[in-house]
Amino acid sequence: MVRMVRLLCLVVIGGYWLLIHTTAGVATAMEKLEPGAKFGGVYHRMLPNNPPTLDPAFMSDVYARTVATQIFDGLVQFDALLNPIPAIADFWEASRDGRTWTFNLRRGVRFHHGREVTAHDFVYSFTRLLDAKKPGPLTVFLRRIQELKAVDRNTLQIVLDGPFAPLLAVLGMANAAVVPREEVEGQEDQFSRSPVGTGPFKFLRWEQDKEIVLEANDRYHEDRPFLDRVIFRVGGTFEGMFAEFLQGRLEETLIPSGRTDEVRTDPRYRQYQRFRKPTLSVLYIGFNTQLKPFDDVRVRQAFNYAVNKERIVREITRKGSIPASVVLPPGMPGHDPDLKKYYYDPDKARQLLAEAGYPDGAGFPVVQLWDASRAEATRAELAAYQEYLAKIGVKVEIHSETDWPTYVSLLNAGKLPMFRLSWTAVIPDPDDFLSRQLHSSGANNRAFYRNTQVDQLLDRARKELDYKHRIALYREAEHILKEDAPWITQHYNVFERLYQPYVNGVEVSFLGDWAIPMKKIWLKKSPAAGSKGAIPSVQPGR
Repeated sequence: MVRMVRLLCLVVIGGYWLLIHTTAGVATAMEKLEPGAKFGGVYHRMLPNNPPTLDPAFMSDVYARTVATQIFDGLVQFDALLNPIPAIADFWEASRDGRTWTFNLRRGVRFHHGREVTAHDFVYSFTRLLDAKKPGPLTVFLRRIQELKAVDRNTLQIVLDGPFAPLLAVLGMANAAVVPREEVEGQEDQFSRSPVGTGPFKFLRWEQDKEIVLEANDRYHEDRPFLDRVIFRVGGTFEGMFAEFLQGRLEETLIPSGRTDEVRTDPRYRQYQRFRKPTLSVLYIGFNTQLKPFDDVRVRQAFNYAVNKERIVREITRKGSIPASVVLPPGMPGHDPDLKKYYYDPDKARQLLAEAGYPDGAGFPVVQLWDASRAEATRAELAAYQEYLAKIGVKVEIHSETDWPTYVSLLNAGKLPMFRLSWTAVIPDPDDFLSRQLHSSGANNRAFYRNTQVDQLLDRARKELDYKHRIALYREAEHILKEDAPWITQHYNVFERLYQPYVNGVEVSFLGDWAIPMKKIWLKKSPAAGSKGAIPSVQPGR
């Protein structure tokens, strides 16, 4: 039987978004089985670092989202084209002024410990996100909520103080997942390490620096996932993980820097599946704009002109990435390919540095450039920054902190003057990149950047429901950001992985690695022939 749901359509009429429901058939997992699809097997993935937490309210990094996306569900989720579609909310509707949203929940959805989910659980979960004493990554996004109300057991109402364009995209974030109060209240630390959700996989165990193990949720509301278990192997180098993949101990692997051309041309890799797709992500070198000398815009501009990013991306990182010119990546609404970019011009860099009071670098303090990567290629990449900045009289020291939680703590404390970071979109909306990272109140504003005009533009864009007007606001903000130069935008990441030939059902969107729905993956081979530790195939109960 095909389950019928009401899907939301957005139509722009007279500058306003009208919300219209239509009906579509959604097949269950069993009904969408490909010929030969099998239940069972263990899937091994790499996870470069331990997540700081698996509590959805406080996740702010890609490592946590990669795991938590498999454990938790929210009201909505994204399809392969990044459209919001039903998750725990069966359907929803909004008032004509865009302020009042009503979500009807599926009946019979249960937390992993057995209790049925109700609208009261969402009220509790969202209230945690909005708690001023414990602000989380979604707090800034959802401050427009005036009221959260459980109309009845299966109906949730959200009232906003005004229209908020990114709302559905925000509700599709991993942080907006529902959690059970009785498992969280008074035991937050334990919950962050042993979470309970409603998703396709249940948390089993977490051994720091070794592995995080999830097992299939036999009572998942979209039907049991195909895999019996997912094991995230924590730590190690990219080269080491690549070697383990070739030895058959991982189902997928990143392609290390320097091996991209080899993988593309060497016939021995043709037995594997190669997935390549641009992602909504950017890697950048950030400046702490609160600290001297980076409180001077001329210094930040000088550093941008001093570095040949195209050469670094083409000859050093060698991942097939796209050299970056602005913050918003190609494919993200608001990306402006015509915005004048910084080009390699060491003479211009020296001129700006002299105007800032450092002729030929005289008197310029030694700069600490920090990163958290274990990859050998990153060492060469950062050495290039040393080389280029030395040409304008600036000495750079490279510092590394490979423990990700410690690195994040140092960033949040404002102790790192210059740092290497990447950002992968959590929601396919410009607000996710610009407001979260470059609004003065942004939860991930590690540059401590503040510009009142940029804040005002981003605040207006959040409320603007006319698409063209909204995009124009983001482009105006990007023009100012380009001049203020709080970052050196190095490159836009490209998702590229090798998969074992027996892996099926991989669905990669522009959100990249963390958003891959593991519930759709199945293994062609018999679980008994799989990697060490595989457990017997289990058919889902019905």
